[in-house]
Amino acid sequence: MKNLLLTAAVVFYAGIYTPVYSQKAETPKFISNTEGIKEYSLSNGMKVLLLSDPSQSNAVVNIVYNVGSKHEGYGEKGMAHLLEHMLFKSTKKLGDIKKMLSDKGGNANGTTWYDRTNYYEVFPSNDENMKWFLEMEADRMINATILQSDLDKEFSVVRNEFEIGENSPSGVLMERIVSTAYLWHNYGNSTIGSKEDVERVKAVTLRKFYEKYYQPDNATLIVAGKFDEKKTLEYISQFFSTIPKPSRVLEAPYTVEPPQDGERFVELKRAGDSKVVGALYHTAPYADKDYAALDALQEILTADPSGYLYKAMIDSQKAASVYAYQPLVRDASFMYFGLEVPADKDIKATETEFRKELDKVATIKYTEQDVARAKAKILKQIENIKNNTIGSAINLTEIVGAGSYKLGMLYRDNIEKLTVADVQKVADKYFKVNNRTVGVFIPTKDEVRVKNVEYSNEQIASLTDNYKGKALEKETAPFEASIKNLKANLVEGKLSNGMKYGLIKKEIKGGKVLGSFRFPVSNNKDLNGKSDVGSLMAQVLKTGTKSKTKEQIQDMLDGLKSNVNFGFGGQTLYVNFSTYKENLPKVMGLIKEILTESTFPEAELAKTVNEYNTYLEGSLNDPQSIAFNEIEKITQNYPKESIYYTNSTKEQIENNKKVKRDQLVDFYNKILGSNNGVGSIVGDVDGKEATALLESTFGKWDSKSKYEYIKPELFATKKQDKEYLTPDKENGAAVGKISFSMDRKSPDYPALVIANEMLGSGGFLTARIPTRLREKEGISYGAGSYVNIPIESNVASWGWYAFYNPTKKDAVNKALKEEVNKAVKDGFTEEEYKSNLTSWLNSRKTGLGNDNTLMNLVNGQLQYGVPLEEYDALEAKVSALKVSQVNDVLRKYISEDKLTSVFAGDFNKK
Repeated sequence: MKNLLLTAAVVFYAGIYTPVYSQKAETPKFISNTEGIKEYSLSNGMKVLLLSDPSQSNAVVNIVYNVGSKHEGYGEKGMAHLLEHMLFKSTKKLGDIKKMLSDKGGNANGTTWYDRTNYYEVFPSNDENMKWFLEMEADRMINATILQSDLDKEFSVVRNEFEIGENSPSGVLMERIVSTAYLWHNYGNSTIGSKEDVERVKAVTLRKFYEKYYQPDNATLIVAGKFDEKKTLEYISQFFSTIPKPSRVLEAPYTVEPPQDGERFVELKRAGDSKVVGALYHTAPYADKDYAALDALQEILTADPSGYLYKAMIDSQKAASVYAYQPLVRDASFMYFGLEVPADKDIKATETEFRKELDKVATIKYTEQDVARAKAKILKQIENIKNNTIGSAINLTEIVGAGSYKLGMLYRDNIEKLTVADVQKVADKYFKVNNRTVGVFIPTKDEVRVKNVEYSNEQIASLTDNYKGKALEKETAPFEASIKNLKANLVEGKLSNGMKYGLIKKEIKGGKVLGSFRFPVSNNKDLNGKSDVGSLMAQVLKTGTKSKTKEQIQDMLDGLKSNVNFGFGGQTLYVNFSTYKENLPKVMGLIKEILTESTFPEAELAKTVNEYNTYLEGSLNDPQSIAFNEIEKITQNYPKESIYYTNSTKEQIENNKKVKRDQLVDFYNKILGSNNGVGSIVGDVDGKEATALLESTFGKWDSKSKYEYIKPELFATKKQDKEYLTPDKENGAAVGKISFSMDRKSPDYPALVIANEMLGSGGFLTARIPTRLREKEGISYGAGSYVNIPIESNVASWGWYAFYNPTKKDAVNKALKEEVNKAVKDGFTEEEYKSNLTSWLNSRKTGLGNDNTLMNLVNGQLQYGVPLEEYDALEAKVSALKVSQVNDVLRKYISEDKLTSVFAGDFNKK
């Protein structure tokens, strides 16, 4: 489930079998406390890391196994990833893991990469939950069933995942370049694997792989968030320490990629609409000091707007976007550059120009400002990750896979100490033509070749064993995830111009402060035909003010370890920020400057349109984009000037080309304003100071256009299926929609919410639609349903979606409609209702542990008058329902006779 987020909610399960092993339980041995990460070990070889954060209401259990695609042998390509899928099936002791995860809830996922595989679960924190999730991970470490019958179904799901990736020209090109750059090391193999190996591997072979690598001496258990440390250690002792250390000895992989001996070139020809150029250089392992310098160098080269490659290729409009990527890995890594090229540009000429610019990298004289700018951005990212405890625990997966969790701290230290000389050294060392993959072999004499750096486990241990890290930070205060507690810590107010705001008093790790603002503006007359102008205006907002260039704005944000983002859709401007308590005044000042003094440079508009249109060109023949776009077009009948009109991709490209700078300026000056807006801030901020900052920022910023809500129209859907052919695309997409009248005050709303949960959106892939399409028939990697019930209008809809091999289109259509008709005809069972109700309730509990959820709830109260108590009231209404009421509401609104469906894919494939 490499790129699949699997979500559900928590129920407590009695009578779980407790495995009994011959080995006696032992207390985990304390090793160290490094920067708040407490390290323990067990005698069976398992490592344990604890990251406590009382300010969280959630906890996460993340177990990392040191096995990934790097460890696969001949005929085993994709086995680590396939095994990851299989471990969501069942165990000998607990049974159906996927169903129980669905019942237990939270957010759960598994991922596979070059050096490691991990499984994690985020859930509302309490002792019973913690005990169950630790017991479950201990059980599936050694008791997975890995049945051939399960494998027969799952391989097609993994194949479908493979096919989804095959639809991306830039992704496929990168895969080909990486595989060409590596002759021997397994980093050259795609983690998702060979389709043929995945299809042909037998369960008995997969089990040998499992039994070799899924053992305590090859695992690191990470627990983070809010938890009782003493009890958690007791659970770890109970469930993990009793698992014996295996008798087999794991030999560390010893293949080292030899120095590349000439530039290599890949030419990929296949269907698609995007033009892409890629280039790869072999670099250093994460443990090496050069890795940090290389990360800084890639930022110096590609950052928007200051990067050398960005200026050479994007400012000149020779390309639409440039990016770089260096995987965080155990062995010698690589740096990959991608260049998106507009459709009207000559790909060969652009490739030649890009090579010339890459050839200059080793000769550029980098400046102190270059390095300071890169360090600021990277350190901001490090700080933001560190202060998101749940995310930080999951992020540790890669670092643990690279050798040791302490390597992340050493990497940070290396960034902090970085000098111009360090950057200059790695540019000269690695950026050689014969270390690059984009071209052909050219024999030359006296080549100075780059030798890959190799680190042994002992070398990494010598780097990390005695590393003490920085001083421990102050623990944040607990914050209960409940509406009652949110209300107790909320202060609401109104600015002088009428804008409403809410301040949520909550300590966030590191003193972080978040803000979310919505500014509804204008009316139907003044916004008529201006949707594209508004969208581009928001995209260009941050590109320059009267006193700051785009580069200076970005440098300031990086220096403040802050982010500010703008977006415009419908008739609302969205502003969001992330900063730290001490930097809040400067960030709010910058927001005010951007909202009142932006200059919209002509060149930046041209670059934005160029980049946006190149992105759109890449989706012209993409099945998913077509399916979701067309379902809106054929189920609505708005005039083109309406803010609710859905452009086709071609229309959007043409409209973007027509937008002029003076239109952006006019929209900015006449339409925008905060006098009808709402916003909320969460963090440990002083109420008076925050109010003063909000007044200074927004209090006098009024729109010249009168605000009037533009009501959407209800267009009835009808029974129809439409097909769109996308030649030579490996994957297909389907989406369906039924429109009807309902708002959230409707007495039918609670029943429809839980009906949709049971039909397609709830559970850990155990709702009816995903269970049928993915679990039972294996014809879709992702399938489900959704319901959209608005607050302000009564234009509602229910829909479904599925991604599949185009040859399975008829099977997908048949299965989907059979499940819908069966639910409508026979209804749901009492058991289904109770199971999904518990899942749904606990998923909402998990949601309350998210700061963005808190801000959205407060903003909803401020904007629409929806009291915070409605969150609990909805749960009470859903809990009080009888299953017969749910079935009646389902039949009232959902019917195949009203279902419009769109299918996109290459249906000529056999």
